[in-house]
Amino acid sequence: MLNLIRFIVIFFLIYLLYRLFKGLFLSAGPKITSPSKSEGIVKEEDLVEDPYCHRYLPVSQAYKATIDGRDVFFCSEKCHEQYISEKK
Repeated sequence: MLNLIRFIVIFFLIYLLYRLFKGLFLSAGPKITSPSKSEGIVKEEDLVEDPYCHRYLPVSQAYKATIDGRDVFFCSEKCHEQYISEKK
């Protein structure tokens, strides 16, 4: 009976040393996690094409202009001005 108790105590100590080693050395690296929708990182937004340079960008970042009664989106004010000057 004494040998069984000794075995259980030694096994328990080895297990504790294993957990300590694993916690200190193996989990020290960077943890990579994927963004969750609750964090607000992943957003869905419509893309629009700049008619001058044909670059696609989100609507919230586009420069909006009304040309001939319709909304046209540009990547910058410079593209808008060049588009207008070429159209004339």
